[in-house]
Amino acid sequence: MIRQTRCRWYWLHLFLVLLVLPALPAFALPTLTVSSPASDGVFVLRGEQMDGVAGLDLSIGYDSATLANPRVTMGKMVQGMMNAANPGNPIRLAIVGTSGLRGSGIIASIAFDRTGSSPGVVTLVTGTLIDTTGKKVAMAQPLIVNPSAVVAADDGGTATAPAGQEGKGETVTAGASPGMTRPLMVGGTLTMPGQEGTPDKEIAATAEAQVPAEGVPLVKKRLRTKKAQLEGEEPPLDREENPPPPEREATPAPEAPAPPPKVTPPAPITSVLDRFKSFHGERTPANLVALFRQDAPVSYQQIPPVALADGKATVTLVIAMTTGEATPSFTFSGCTYVSHRRTEAGWEIQARPKRDAVKADVTMLYSGLRQEFPLTVAPRVALVPGKVRPVKESDFERFLRERGTASRPRYDLNKDGRRDYVDDYIYAANYLVRTGQVAP
Repeated sequence: MIRQTRCRWYWLHLFLVLLVLPALPAFALPTLTVSSPASDGVFVLRGEQMDGVAGLDLSIGYDSATLANPRVTMGKMVQGMMNAANPGNPIRLAIVGTSGLRGSGIIASIAFDRTGSSPGVVTLVTGTLIDTTGKKVAMAQPLIVNPSAVVAADDGGTATAPAGQEGKGETVTAGASPGMTRPLMVGGTLTMPGQEGTPDKEIAATAEAQVPAEGVPLVKKRLRTKKAQLEGEEPPLDREENPPPPEREATPAPEAPAPPPKVTPPAPITSVLDRFKSFHGERTPANLVALFRQDAPVSYQQIPPVALADGKATVTLVIAMTTGEATPSFTFSGCTYVSHRRTEAGWEIQARPKRDAVKADVTMLYSGLRQEFPLTVAPRVALVPGKVRPVKESDFERFLRERGTASRPRYDLNKDGRRDYVDDYIYAANYLVRTGQVAP
């Protein structure tokens, strides 16, 4: 009997333990979440359970009526991985690495310019995940947590969610602490809890009890006036209590909105490398250096003017063009995207030329148009082989004289088996940087 009783208590105890244990999933899929914790136009893309994910191809759409000018910053979780971002609508992110991710963390943050009082709305998150072998990784449905639009007012106002987003964000009372509620002001009358539908006699009695006896007639008079207004009657004429409204001044007609600025049309830009290819004059240091100068004002500027492509250095492209209301998109060839921003001078695009690149360019797509911006980049090479000293113009002249033969070319700087205009371009670019004629 004792053994049977103990056995029953054992199974009952085990059953109770199983009831209180939380339900654990058999496996957790990678999940992407987009939210704006501070409701300030900065949205954070976070990845959960990202173990084994080595590549991400993501698209993030947003409401262009509330958000503009997206600026992407990669998060700590994907540091060291190759990445590229196309800040259009939708925003495209491509991230790939040689090893898989682990755990959870921030993938990227996107800072927008808010176009109004709304904190903005992200409308779409889609993408594909792969592992180190290139196979697709199944993931859960992405989660979008949009903030609520807070109505700022001196006396406080209740925030309302954007259209179609009710219930997806927090509702906050402007000017009040979280968790507190404030009475709603309607038509100048303060409605307190418990007073809805209170008869006039009770209101009058309450008012009479709260004011001196000599003020009771004035309270009753105001109550009658308010009741008449609510019932559509004409209020009693009283010069002191109901002064005539001031005459309204004529409202000036609204000015016609200024026409939008004209979009700058695209124009062909000849790269420095192409100038070397088409040059048929005397090849002297002065003539070749002159090919790096722009003959006429153009709509962009490269900083520094000449970049040595060692795989680490970056260049900044300043584009002074009118691109229209929509944010342009950018593509990169021979270089990788680093960052971008909009300033008073125009768009500033930062890119990193690929190692030993001779040709690179950035293409801007705007208002249905296309503009290419060639970059001036060249591999870093030794100008005085076997010697450690500053390069001189005489070294440049000797380089131009000693060309070798077709079978045994001299100073084949790009290692393509021939001596041609490309080698002259590489030497001249390094000469400008080493002699300090342009900033490195």
